[in-house]
Amino acid sequence: MSDSVFMKSIQALIAIPLLTMIQMAAAQSGCSQGFINPHRLYLHNEAKASVTPLSLAAGEPLGTVMYKARKDSQLSSLDDYLGKFCTTGFLVLHKGQVVFEKYQQGVRPDDMLLSASMSKTILSLIMGVAIAEGKLALNDRVQDILPDFKDSAFADNTIEELLCMTTGVELKNSYVRGETSDNQATNPMISPRQNMRSYLSQKKGLAAAGKRFDYNGAVSALLGLTLSARTGKSNTDYLAEKIWQPMGAKSNGYWIKNNNGEEGVQGQFAATLSDYAKLGYLVMNQGAINGKQLIPASWIAHMTTLRRDLPQSSGPPYYGLHVWIPQAAGGRSFFWGTNGQNIFVDPIAQVVIVHTGNSPNAEFHGNDHLFPLRDAIVTKLSSR
Repeated sequence: MSDSVFMKSIQALIAIPLLTMIQMAAAQSGCSQGFINPHRLYLHNEAKASVTPLSLAAGEPLGTVMYKARKDSQLSSLDDYLGKFCTTGFLVLHKGQVVFEKYQQGVRPDDMLLSASMSKTILSLIMGVAIAEGKLALNDRVQDILPDFKDSAFADNTIEELLCMTTGVELKNSYVRGETSDNQATNPMISPRQNMRSYLSQKKGLAAAGKRFDYNGAVSALLGLTLSARTGKSNTDYLAEKIWQPMGAKSNGYWIKNNNGEEGVQGQFAATLSDYAKLGYLVMNQGAINGKQLIPASWIAHMTTLRRDLPQSSGPPYYGLHVWIPQAAGGRSFFWGTNGQNIFVDPIAQVVIVHTGNSPNAEFHGNDHLFPLRDAIVTKLSSR
């Protein structure tokens, strides 16, 4: 779909024709509240909303969707799914129009929902802009950007190795509260007094860089430090200038930071469901929205290309440049965070699905349902 056609479809506000589709549901028992409006509790930087926000128009309602969960012999519906798991928001875009939108757990359309590791892909988008502007290069080494890392295990890592999670640095990844791990030590919501830069510059324990895939939020934290060093701005300000405001964000976005002002780019971004959908649309539309090319199309293609020549997760899904890639690649990708956060992007079917959750467990207990449900939605919309 061309930008001109997309823009014509954007003119109506969500609230008018779509109001009947925005259903509010009571909170389910056992769900966490820590993923809703975290900016009210933690220090943060603020990406100001656009002065000319983009309103997503309503399309033909999605209607009934049936799917078969993994290891389940019976069909379930989208409504069944939403009544069973700790989902806070569910939004579906088709050809740039909202065909389904629902909020649960008392969440409202203007509430901020924590991204978890979807934040890593947001970081990758602004990394692509910085690379296009010549501020960074994929073969730049960490110690050349951050001289105090010359004795760190990360010293000779390239920006590309950081983006691919193939640093070779020995790191521990754990989501168990209270357990010592590098991802928690660099998380400003868990370790607000930690100095990320000092902590990471002292890391030792080097294996062969580029030889194995080892996913850890601490690597993203280091990427954020390199980006800020080269732009001379906070990552929040750079996001606001290059993407958030130009794409027409309707609400502010928030990056939680620690007491030293270091942002949790690895997982602590918060935004509304509809603004997450715009980020998904940006990726689906090769970096363009609202008649503007905000991110180079070449970067979107590069970050979402399945590289089988590089170390990968045992997958599927596989890993691109700070974005997840399903087995059926072809440009498809998704932002993926713990406890139920996803933005599924399918440029072939022109579908974006945003799912936010507040599961009490890092491994979202609805994943065996959510991924088949995603495929069923895509299949249904592809037939239109």
